[in-house]
Amino acid sequence: MARTGGRAGRSGAILTRRGARKFATFQPALATRAPAPQAAVSPGKIAHLSLNSLTVFATNAGDSGVLLPVALVSAAVLWFLHSRRLAWLQLRSVLVAAVAIGALKLWFLSCGAHWFTLLSSPSGHSCMSAVVYLTLAGVLARGQRPPVQLALYALALLIVAVVGVTRILLGVHTAPEVLVGTLVGAVAFAWFHVACRRLPAQPLDRRTLAIAVAVTVLVAYGVRLPAESLLRHLARRLGENCALAAPARHEAPAAPAPAPN
Repeated sequence: MARTGGRAGRSGAILTRRGARKFATFQPALATRAPAPQAAVSPGKIAHLSLNSLTVFATNAGDSGVLLPVALVSAAVLWFLHSRRLAWLQLRSVLVAAVAIGALKLWFLSCGAHWFTLLSSPSGHSCMSAVVYLTLAGVLARGQRPPVQLALYALALLIVAVVGVTRILLGVHTAPEVLVGTLVGAVAFAWFHVACRRLPAQPLDRRTLAIAVAVTVLVAYGVRLPAESLLRHLARRLGENCALAAPARHEAPAAPAPAPN
């Protein structure tokens, strides 16, 4: 029995030493698997992320995925509840502005950038914001007192300005591109405004129109149309010849070959 106990004691001691060795070799593995401490987020970085999110939120108000449904819904409300002529004038202005800014984008992306280095792609957000928000303000301002008209137009201009500034802050467009897009939308609105002055004054259900526009904005907000990608794809195809011919006008003349000795 004594021998058996001694052997058991020696076996236990051997197992204990082996276990200690295994634990010692296992400790570095545990140390390497330990999760690294996360770096603290500075308040400045949080403020930057918040500002960027707010900028993206504001610039989405000028996306065609939001403004085209708004234009269609407001035109439908005017068509059925007010004046078909007014509905057509509003929809016509929006469509003309969309076609015009699309054509300008195609031209500048394909050929125009070789001659106008400050313009690569005029801002479609600025164009659509100007024509849609200003025409809506013009519709709602019909028959209102001058202070109310001024407030409606000021609100529309503020939205257009915010959308334009956000396009610059996000680095999507330059200031000249935003200006060109805004001018295209403003010209389309001016065409609408001149045509509306010839229409007789009629009662307008502004509450129904405002509710329809608000619901459309809430439903469509955040929708983004791939218009820019499609236009760039078309511009690459259209600009193959321009890209080859246009740089020749700006290149310096080649140096004459040296005369043979």
